[in-house]
Amino acid sequence: MTIRFNPRELLTVAIQIERNGEAYYTRMAAHVKEPGIKKIMEALAVAEKQHISDFQKIEAGLVQPDYDIPEDYQTPEMEGYLRSLADGKVFSNLLPVEEIAAEIRTDIDAIRHAISFEKDSIIFFNEIYDLLPENEPNRRAVAELIRQEKIHIAQLYALMGSRR
Repeated sequence: MTIRFNPRELLTVAIQIERNGEAYYTRMAAHVKEPGIKKIMEALAVAEKQHISDFQKIEAGLVQPDYDIPEDYQTPEMEGYLRSLADGKVFSNLLPVEEIAAEIRTDIDAIRHAISFEKDSIIFFNEIYDLLPENEPNRRAVAELIRQEKIHIAQLYALMGSRR
């Protein structure tokens, strides 16, 4: 039996991840002390807001309501993994921003958490990319969002490195 998936379920989680990212970066921009870190946090909040819009466009432009899952995902374990992705249970960046912010004690803590957030986003978005068929026009847009998240990580690592 072929397992099918509805990409809208994963895109809904991706949109929530980006909303949480925007809220986190907005909160950290108000919280951090150093002006350079504040500037990056503000820029990342703007980028996450754009990503929300981008994912909404991807969702609206899907060619089909559901797709066959690639053959290498056709196992009970992978089906469980995909279900956990759709539930959002494997990502800490879906926790309430207040809960995350309560753990932040220093500007470096804020950067470290942001890096973790971006890494989780890349993992999740890569799964969306891998599950969409090669002929799905929106696949390229997902790849571009993954590329942008990688740039965010590079910016955050550079920022952290300049503070040590």
